Amino acid sequence: MAKPFKIKGLKSDVPLPEAAERIMRARLKEYFSHIGSNERNPTPEQLHALRISGKRLRYSAESLRDLYPDRLEMIIDMLKRVQDMLGEMQDCIVFSQLIEGDLSRLRKRKPGSPEIVQLERLIESYRERHRVLTGQFLDLWHGMASKGIRRSLRKMISAPAVPSSVSVDQAGDESGSETVVDIDDGHV
Repeated sequence: MAKPFKIKGLKSDVPLPEAAERIMRARLKEYFSHIGSNERNPTPEQLHALRISGKRLRYSAESLRDLYPDRLEMIIDMLKRVQDMLGEMQDCIVFSQLIEGDLSRLRKRKPGSPEIVQLERLIESYRERHRVLTGQFLDLWHGMASKGIRRSLRKMISAPAVPSSVSVDQAGDESGSETVVDIDDGHV
């Protein structure tokens, strides 16, 4: 599995906006480290690492989006699209491998079975779908990994702001400005 990049300088005394920017910069750098911008034939391992890093980047963006009003939605949507595409590509590989196993057993048991041709066609349809998705992914990736887009993404994650509704309670926990009721005893 793709190991996450360490987030340098992240300590409890770092102000929230600075910590958010450090987290997002590390996750963005990690995400783009797996496949080069001109890569034409990424390995399954590279694609898997990209998918895992994409999840980390997406979950970080989703959890920090309040610090980036109107700036992270594009990144989140882009990551969802790439994750869906990579997931479907992996499904094509797994399904064709499973069917190949069934096909191998069927050839041994019933060499002349008409089901053999049907399974061969099904495998080929998964392989073709994988080829199409790979082409679409590479087109998307080459656009995303371009220097201009990466520069724009870095700019989007710079200078987050603390929303006015976030306050720090006496225990040092961040909370919204709404009243909290303890369910057990009814005290506010």
